[in-house]
Amino acid sequence: MSDKIQPSHLERTALVYVRQSSLQQVRDHTEGKRQQYALVDRSRALGFQETVLIDEDQGRSGSGQQERPGFGRLLASVCQGSVGAVFALEASRLARNNRDWHHLVDLCAMTDTLIIDVEGVYDARQLNDRLLLGLKGTMSEFELGLLRQRARQAFEQKVQRGHALWELPVGFVRTEDHRIEKTPDLEVQQAVTGVFKKFLELGSARQSTLWYWDEELLLPQIVPGTAGHEIVWRRPSGHRVNQILKNPCYAGAFAYGRTATQTVVREGRARQGNRRRKPQAQWKVLIFDSHPGYICWDDYLRNQKMLEENAARGWGGGRRGAVKRGPALLTGLLRCGRCGRPLHVNYSGNTGRVPRYVCTGSRRERGSAGCLSAGALRLDEAVAAEVLAAIQPVGIEAALQAEEQLTQHNDQKRTSLTLALERAHFEARRAQRQYDAVDPERRLVADELERRWNEALEGVAKLESRIAALDTGVKELTDETRASLHELGADLTTAWHHPDTDIRLRKRILRTVLKEIVLNNVDDPPAHHLHLHWQGGVHTQLRVPRNARGKHANAADADVLELVRELSKVAEDKQIAAILNRLGYKTGQGKSWHAHRVASLRSYHRLPSYHKRADWVTLEGAAGRLGVSNTVVSRLIKAGILPAKQVVRYAPWIIEVADLDLPVVLAEAKAVRSGRKLPQQPLGQQEIPL
Repeated sequence: MSDKIQPSHLERTALVYVRQSSLQQVRDHTEGKRQQYALVDRSRALGFQETVLIDEDQGRSGSGQQERPGFGRLLASVCQGSVGAVFALEASRLARNNRDWHHLVDLCAMTDTLIIDVEGVYDARQLNDRLLLGLKGTMSEFELGLLRQRARQAFEQKVQRGHALWELPVGFVRTEDHRIEKTPDLEVQQAVTGVFKKFLELGSARQSTLWYWDEELLLPQIVPGTAGHEIVWRRPSGHRVNQILKNPCYAGAFAYGRTATQTVVREGRARQGNRRRKPQAQWKVLIFDSHPGYICWDDYLRNQKMLEENAARGWGGGRRGAVKRGPALLTGLLRCGRCGRPLHVNYSGNTGRVPRYVCTGSRRERGSAGCLSAGALRLDEAVAAEVLAAIQPVGIEAALQAEEQLTQHNDQKRTSLTLALERAHFEARRAQRQYDAVDPERRLVADELERRWNEALEGVAKLESRIAALDTGVKELTDETRASLHELGADLTTAWHHPDTDIRLRKRILRTVLKEIVLNNVDDPPAHHLHLHWQGGVHTQLRVPRNARGKHANAADADVLELVRELSKVAEDKQIAAILNRLGYKTGQGKSWHAHRVASLRSYHRLPSYHKRADWVTLEGAAGRLGVSNTVVSRLIKAGILPAKQVVRYAPWIIEVADLDLPVVLAEAKAVRSGRKLPQQPLGQQEIPL
């Protein structure tokens, strides 16, 4: 026994630390595991009365990037001073990074704890032993780094040749000489090709996914660990469709290093963060035409551009966003001519479907009102007319392509169902063979195989019925239908405004020919100025008249506004509303009047209310000021002695207060008050019943 082991050490606990770096080592390297567990017997042979085994870290690396609860427990026990020695097969078992290793050595030196391995006993308080322990820790870390470096260099050398160890995406298989080929399964090939065709047709990964769900079509998926030879068919998810569209392997290219992880420090340890996609220029390896692909590289780049523009969160950075069902045609095309930001769409109105283009740049930056806003109706009509005039010459060609696309759509669906039916027939025949081969007396097995056979036959019947329904529903285009289609092609305006034309199709047409539209508003005269940037690089200008302030389809008539202006001199809002309704006037929205609507009209046009007017009175007010009856005032008005006016029938007389001080008016009023008899005069107006 070494003279470094003192009785004070034997009185304390001995810790035996057992660790292997991976689960594969734990499963296969059993001899090393036995040697480590045998250290318990060695500690007892050296005289330690109590030995504690720590093996919680089996399958965990000692590089410092993984949490090791067993090692943390070991450090806590050493800190308490209750440990006499730490046993390990070799230093690398305790730690393969200098941070953990030197921390342990420092703690052992402070608490007089020995470190024992198969080569000897080390006292961290002695300089020679501490130097040797430091070298062991450094060599252990260097050894791990060297092994990783060699393995990485060999792996990247293989990658540079276009070979790799990971599994290929669905639709490909790897040959014995490590070449990549298309799967020989025609159904899988057709399904993968259909994803790219449908995305090109709809322009959206989400819409493509929804189409597969609506048509009840399945997509293939590889069973992990089968090298692409075992396939299952499932309904696609949006993530699955995006994986197919974004993988450069389908373009015949071998790519490596498309993603990278960021190392972050959490709780004092280096952790691997989430993987992030890198730009194409930063990919480590990109080999074109490495194997047969389903699309060409130009198509792949076009798809990535469409996916990037469809990202809703990135539209504020210049991306258009995906085409949606909203009625605003110019969504994603308009840009503010004042601040350069993209315009957003707000919906309002009673139905919530009235679009308006709004720039919110100033509101976000300075907290003030937005730069500009514009109604969508006139802008959409003007831009659509301009685009239709530009693409009218290719209308016939578009009609022919629409006819061809309809035929291809039906053929694609029928091909998918036909291949699926062939696979279902194969599954049914295999289930039948399994059922025929079983011993009839083994009822448990026979019943299960019979159930599988019945399920396979039900799948065959379902696919046959779907194909029959497809053949019944799809009708060949007659000569009359083709002639109508060509007429619509010659007259794109009619086709554009046809009720069956999908709004998303109109938006895709606009985005195909237009790159962006810069909008600015001018006030003299009121108009929208549009700068159309076409895809070919040509720029054109378009001027669209706009309403002046308060001039819109729902604005009140000028006669109503003038009438309210006059009536507000002597009448309250409730009285004005009664007069307007009696005369048959309506609001701009075709509704009847009430006090609140009259007040809103006055507020919008900045008309003062009756209570704020002291220079006008009604007939009753004039009679009260003069101290006479209403009949006397009516006679004075009819005789032309007292100036007054009645703007419309049933409206009250409007009399200026200053006219009540005229000498002739005062004389007539004084004569009436003194008792002089006046001739009777008929009333010059009709009173409004209350």
